[in-house]
Amino acid sequence: MEIENDGLLGAWLVGPDGGAQSLGWGHLDDDVQEGAWRWIHLHRDGNGTQSWLLDGDIPPNPVAWALMADDTRPRFTEIEGTGLLFLRGVNLNEGAEPEDMVSLRLSIDRQTVVTVGLRRLNTVDALMEDFAHGDVPASPGAFVERLIGYLRERAEPVVDELEEIIGRHELDAINEKGVPSVETRNAFTDARQDAVILRRYIVPQAEALRTILRHAPPWLHSADVMEEEAAAHDRIVEDLDSVRERAAVLRDEMSARLAERMNEIMLALSIVSVVFLPITFVTGLFGMNVAGLPLSEVPWGFWAVCGFMLTCTALTAFMLWRMLRR
Repeated sequence: MEIENDGLLGAWLVGPDGGAQSLGWGHLDDDVQEGAWRWIHLHRDGNGTQSWLLDGDIPPNPVAWALMADDTRPRFTEIEGTGLLFLRGVNLNEGAEPEDMVSLRLSIDRQTVVTVGLRRLNTVDALMEDFAHGDVPASPGAFVERLIGYLRERAEPVVDELEEIIGRHELDAINEKGVPSVETRNAFTDARQDAVILRRYIVPQAEALRTILRHAPPWLHSADVMEEEAAAHDRIVEDLDSVRERAAVLRDEMSARLAERMNEIMLALSIVSVVFLPITFVTGLFGMNVAGLPLSEVPWGFWAVCGFMLTCTALTAFMLWRMLRR
């Protein structure tokens, strides 16, 4: 995300009639009339961001410091009557991995929403387009609900894709004979890791939404909508748990196949070693450069020793065959 206008990425004042007016730095601190509200979106590392947050009264200073903090695990708390909400969204930026989730910090009261981000978030871009086209939420609470809904809508296809990958490679592992291919194993491992990382942030995000419901802050627009979003996040968590469980079963299956294949190789090597053990002993014995070796003075001695080794090899192979048939 490029730092534009010294950290101000966008700001709008929404009037009582629902119309949105763009704001600049000079009007961010203006009073807001009854029935109106404003959204201010800032880049965390902008010089103007730090000075405006830490030197002003919107939001309160403890909230401003929290918005600048490095700890961005999803959570919700209230400080001096202002809601502090940390969220995460899947990373849909070009060349990025979706599971590398992008943090968004929010300060919320009845008339002002301040969002602070460090990297570009597709969800915020979608909200900016809504404002540009006049599709404006009626209140800060409605804005938060729309934001959470957009985050969920962009996370669901990523989770669905993980389920698809796991399902496809389940079939590959079942249909492939012997050890699954390296491609199958690598794809399965990547999908499993992605599910673990996504779950790490989706679980606390669902809990943050339930915390909002328990606190019932004055800016909350619809408890029913927030409850639905919390339930939808729970379903995403359940899907991720399903991916992890299926991945664990698939991992055990691949491990079992690898172990079975290794056992087969070791058995083959053992059989070869046993079969050739007698003739190895005979060739070692007759290969000594000492006088007095039997049959060394007769012309048919070489063929006699070869016949003896062949007989020993055949007898050993026959005994192993009988033992393996039992």
